[in-house]
Amino acid sequence: MVKTRYKTIVDSFARAIRSGGLPAGHRLPTHRRLAADEHLSLATATRVYAELEAMGLVSGETGRGTFVRETALPAGHGVDQQAVAADVCDLNFNYPTLAGQGDALREALRTLSAVGDIESHLRYQPHAGRFSEREIMAEYLSGAGLSPRAEDVLLVNGAQHGLAVTVMGLLRPGDVVAVDALTYSGFKALAEMYRLELIAIPCRQDGPRPGCFCHALCAA
Repeated sequence: MVKTRYKTIVDSFARAIRSGGLPAGHRLPTHRRLAADEHLSLATATRVYAELEAMGLVSGETGRGTFVRETALPAGHGVDQQAVAADVCDLNFNYPTLAGQGDALREALRTLSAVGDIESHLRYQPHAGRFSEREIMAEYLSGAGLSPRAEDVLLVNGAQHGLAVTVMGLLRPGDVVAVDALTYSGFKALAEMYRLELIAIPCRQDGPRPGCFCHALCAA
């Protein structure tokens, strides 16, 4: 599809602003000057600036003109994942594999926006997850040699949430839990919160040492 003249100018301004070519605070030409320079009607020049303002890239001030807005995002409160060397195994955080995930999420959101039940996501969800999604997960898990029923599948908001639900459902303060000597810090935090006692079991290459595990059970 051929871009309209005004859209081409909008895109040109947007690229210059986002790349830093037009810095924050820079005053843009007046509507009349833009119209004259680009051989546009005054109405079209006004439309260019209106679209840039709608995109959050500029702001118009009565009597002063149109200025480039500050578009840099403030520092986030999360933790940035830093790139590491190709031959380094990054154990800082338990992130999912990132390769291709952005594209997969983008495609899923497109599909959801086109044919999905958007309205249902604006309402409170069932505590165990929507049944249709539990059916999907039950089918997915069947490929791993399991045969769960959808009724037995509960959806959680990440591993930490799943661990917390399990701890609250099965354990009581003062209970003893045997864990690997090298244990997930998130579970140690839960144990402290719910006053659980952890017993570290020495490990070998293929898992906990059975003898040490049996000894810990007898001692408990």
